[in-house]
Amino acid sequence: MIGLAKGQQILDKIKVQSKIGHGTLYLLDTGIAVEVSGSGLFLELSYGEILSSAAKKDSLVISWTEGVSTYDIKFSIKNATETVQKINQHKKTIS
Repeated sequence: MIGLAKGQQILDKIKVQSKIGHGTLYLLDTGIAVEVSGSGLFLELSYGEILSSAAKKDSLVISWTEGVSTYDIKFSIKNATETVQKINQHKKTIS
């Protein structure tokens, strides 16, 4: 289980798989966090840092910028379209 900042809440937990391994994508009230089984926290982004989230049938791609470089990570996930909708909904709520 990931550590949360004071007052931070988990809105949803989704099992995912990526090139890093199996894990959990947490939709938080402030952003997303990805925990890899056996390795701990792998990625944490606020909704404002997420440039895009795209879905195809059973895959989710999340993009973000660090400095002048843009990165993305692909997750194998059930109901990817529904997850993208949830991320976009939370992004709008925060904005």
